[in-house]
This record gives sequence, structure tokens and C-alpha cells, in this order.
Amino acid sequence: MAKSYGMLHEKVLARPGAAERLAELREQTLAEIGLYELRRAQQVSQTELAARLDVSQPAISKLENAIDLKVSTLRDYVEALGGKLELRAVFEGEEVPIEIGRRPDAA
Repeated sequence: MAKSYGMLHEKVLARPGAAERLAELREQTLAEIGLYELRRAQQVSQTELAARLDVSQPAISKLENAIDLKVSTLRDYVEALGGKLELRAVFEGEEVPIEIGRRPDAA
């Protein structure tokens, strides 16, 4: 007998601690999301994003597969998708926002 996804989902959520475990897994997954998945989640094609950034589509592909990229490039990519890039350092649970591109004495 086939079960619907909804029935299975409710059965899983009924288990003690399941909602918390699922939320943690979701958070971990989102933390590991790549640029490709980020772009796809915003329903933007490589061609459309390339036009927004005034670069070629192959340049977007290369960027999405890069191992290392400049923060300014990543910021431009995220902003072209309609988002805002925020950086932070984490020290034993303490989060410290990082401002890049602004001098401490600039108001």
C-alpha cells in the first residue's frame, strides 16, 4: 500500500526531537549551499545573471565552479541575485561581523 508524502512527513515529525533534528539538518544544508544552488533557488539563469553583471555566461559558470574567489566578486554575485553579502568571524561561539571595504575611521 502506497503512502503519501504528507502521511510519512507527519509520522516523522511525530517522533520526539524530530522537528529539531530536521531544522538542524536544514540549517547545515543551507550553510553548505554552493553558488549554483543559490542562483537556482532564486530562479535566475546563468545567462540572466551574466547580463546583470555585464559578463559572459561562461564567466558565471567559471565563477560558480571556482574554489577561491574575491570577496568583492562574491558580493557582486549575491547582490545581482537581489541579496546582501554579510561576513562574520566565529570565535568559540562569539560572532563578530566583518566589514570589508570600509575604513574604521570612515563614518
